[in-house]
Amino acid sequence: MAKDYFLASGRWDNVVLVIDLEKAIDPANDGTPNAVVNRLRVTPDIQVDGQTQIASGQPIIVTIAPDHQRAYISNHSGQTPAAEAEEFQHGHAGSVTVVDLTKALDPEANETLHAVQGWIDSQGFGATGFALLPGGTHAALAHAEAEGFEDGGHHINIIDLAAGKVTHRVAQAVGSGEGCPPTELARSAPDPRFGCYPDTNGVTASPLGGPQGLIFTANGGSNDVSVIDIQRALAAEDGAEIGRIPVQAGGFGITTSPDGKLVAHASREDPRDGREANTISIIDVEKAGADPASAEVARIRVGTDDANEPSRPFVAAFTPDGTQIVTTNFRTNNIDIIDVGRAVAGQDATVARIPLETGSDDPSRPRGIAITPDGQYAAITGAPPKNGPNSSMVWIVDLKQHKPVGRVTQIGSESYMIGHFAQ
Repeated sequence: MAKDYFLASGRWDNVVLVIDLEKAIDPANDGTPNAVVNRLRVTPDIQVDGQTQIASGQPIIVTIAPDHQRAYISNHSGQTPAAEAEEFQHGHAGSVTVVDLTKALDPEANETLHAVQGWIDSQGFGATGFALLPGGTHAALAHAEAEGFEDGGHHINIIDLAAGKVTHRVAQAVGSGEGCPPTELARSAPDPRFGCYPDTNGVTASPLGGPQGLIFTANGGSNDVSVIDIQRALAAEDGAEIGRIPVQAGGFGITTSPDGKLVAHASREDPRDGREANTISIIDVEKAGADPASAEVARIRVGTDDANEPSRPFVAAFTPDGTQIVTTNFRTNNIDIIDVGRAVAGQDATVARIPLETGSDDPSRPRGIAITPDGQYAAITGAPPKNGPNSSMVWIVDLKQHKPVGRVTQIGSESYMIGHFAQ
């Protein structure tokens, strides 16, 4: 039988980590790193002032190929020297690392480049979301920033996976209202000059809604979702972005339901004033293809019952059967399980709210989500950001019993996204 693993981004430790699910749910391993199989380097050696150093990639996004043979890791700062990324984490040239998931289990891969098949130059700054497109030959890669700035990202790159390179860019609209574009970009958020550029974080795709489907982007800079026609994007035609869907605030995580009919977007915060949000949006894909502005079919408060309390949802992920959505609520240190049918019907949709604890006074600050194909377990990344090497944690949550059943420690520093694969 296939064995379940998770692949977690380690961000500031410049590794991704392979986690054995069976070991992670063993009570004897709770609160230890014993379920970590390997720590995979995903950034190359570079020369800095005549010395060899490991590049600071800030690996943040993990995308698993459907055949579980490869993973694509989006590196926010690519091959930037570590000191430069630590001084200012934004506005660096990005990259994508291609990881061989069979080699990822080889002991030789631990803290080495053994599992790396290659790197893709992202052709942009502040690389973030990565999504495989229907058909499996291409991917969409987002860039949240401009060179040297946290603001200014306004294109989605199309990658030919066989060639291992960016083939062209899809332009996203830049606001034309008062103050747009700003005379000078905002270096970092919050700043009232944000709002003109989409600064996309997460990306997802559906085979529905258009001749070859649609791409949806979580725009952290403009508090909305771009809808992009895949056929036009692959053909490098103008006008591939067909519209925007307003949401509560700028998002990070965005996912598509297994049947491709719905998209879930987690509203995180408004970059103009830093105000944190507390809702997720459910988007109807077919409506998005016809009239994007009317495509939001539900908005659900998560993490709190208080409309005025921020929960800062990070990711909203569908369960494999598509009936529920799991959300990570960064500020309220919990996860919610949402009934999709009830949410779309306008009914009370919260099935469970599950607190996550670190075992210390530190808050859990959950971020990424990966769910096993049977829908039994979710792996959640978290722990306080920038808390030093090996300071992050992964919780294994039993989605049937609505409770955490394991904690894996030493999962990088400010671990972000996570994916499931089986071998």
